[in-house]
Amino acid sequence: MNANRLWVIGSVTLMIIALVAGWFLGIEPNLALAATDDTARTDIEQQNAAKQAEIAALTEQNKDLADIQAQYSELQKSIPTSTSTAAFIASLDDLAASTGVQVAGITVGAAQAYTVPASGAAAPVPDPATDTTAETPAPVEPAEPVGSVAVTSPLITPENFVGISVGIDLKGSYEAVLSYVHGLQSGPRLVLVTGFTSTTELDTAGVTAHIDAMIYVLKKAV
Repeated sequence: MNANRLWVIGSVTLMIIALVAGWFLGIEPNLALAATDDTARTDIEQQNAAKQAEIAALTEQNKDLADIQAQYSELQKSIPTSTSTAAFIASLDDLAASTGVQVAGITVGAAQAYTVPASGAAAPVPDPATDTTAETPAPVEPAEPVGSVAVTSPLITPENFVGISVGIDLKGSYEAVLSYVHGLQSGPRLVLVTGFTSTTELDTAGVTAHIDAMIYVLKKAV
């Protein structure tokens, strides 16, 4: 009886040891690995969801890309990245032929750097931490704006935006000259007419006219 009892106790003990060893050597590592895999899968699913959201946002933004590129091409014709004065002068001759005027002379001036309008530049504000002599001004009511206020962009600077003065002498009928001025202002390239004078020619019933204008160049960033 005692021998049988010892044998039973030993057998049970061995089974318990086998179960514990099986847990630590097989089941527990597999459970830990499965938990790690679940965590990694959750992280990957979250990353995939974020990437899909980014792709959807980019797709939404790019649906108008073709129209934006077309508008950009037109704007580059209006304000090119180089002076392109030869092409501009050729367009002036083409416009003269289509409106029936004679171009008597064209002058092109030097490039002039862009100047920020005074109404578009922010006034400097003294720093109380460094300017100990400055007195705190009494609060005042904002003044009503007088005239138009220039709208400027910090992306437009004297380094990348220039204007070029152009003078054009014309001969023809007054109506044809006015048609030329209209075509000049509505052509592909942006032209700002800054001055216009005309003189009537009694012998031909026509006019001689002079146009002062500005064209612009927006240099590419380097």
